Amino acid sequence: MKISIITICLNRKKDIKETIESVLSQNYSNIEYILIDGGSTDGSLEIINSYSEKIDHFISESDNGIYSAINKGLKIATGEVVGLLHAGDLFYDDNVLSKIQVFFKEHESKLIYGHSEVFGIKRDQLVRKNISPAYNDNLMKFGWFPSHQSIYFKTSVFAKCGYYNEDYKIAGDYEFLLRVLLVFKLQATMIDIFVVKFYLGGASSKNTISLIQSNYECYKAWKNNNLNLAIYTIPLKIFRKMRQHLVNFF
Repeated sequence: MKISIITICLNRKKDIKETIESVLSQNYSNIEYILIDGGSTDGSLEIINSYSEKIDHFISESDNGIYSAINKGLKIATGEVVGLLHAGDLFYDDNVLSKIQVFFKEHESKLIYGHSEVFGIKRDQLVRKNISPAYNDNLMKFGWFPSHQSIYFKTSVFAKCGYYNEDYKIAGDYEFLLRVLLVFKLQATMIDIFVVKFYLGGASSKNTISLIQSNYECYKAWKNNNLNLAIYTIPLKIFRKMRQHLVNFF
């Protein structure tokens, strides 16, 4: 089973090397590695080019935001399974993809998700462990959303459900999962392993304005997909991330 890993990068000279090494260190060999760069100017390209023989597809050009970049990667991916590991993110250990491919072979799920560790701006500061629950259709209504870095999809999901909506600038991953799970009602399964370690500083956690925009886009995702949004969904989603928000603020 080929697994396509897509890394999105834009001016991440300080941590792109660590992410690439994390992919190359996996003990599973049937990996298609795709790296999409948004036109970095900080020296990231020199680092990426030093791995040119080990990266299967590399594109560096301006794009229309992170979801535009992700879609570029998805459209050239040839693996049966696809996952995202953006610049700065790391696999939890060297066995993650081996465990994921075994799980997909033994289950009929179209997507799986696992646990993650979240670190603060200080990279040795563990903010929380995201322990994912077993899936049911009410989870997202109660503010739950798995770390998108811990989700792996069968490639067929995109043929059925479409790609990320590029009209969203921060919460496109939320809208996509909402569409997959609650509109198309595809089967999701929790895999009881830690998948990824990632660090705060993404678009949805940079500042108060970004947080407001993110939650507005989440609200819009429910409405645009003609789903009934409970009055408590967005407040609970904010509450679940409160510790992360406070760490970023201070």
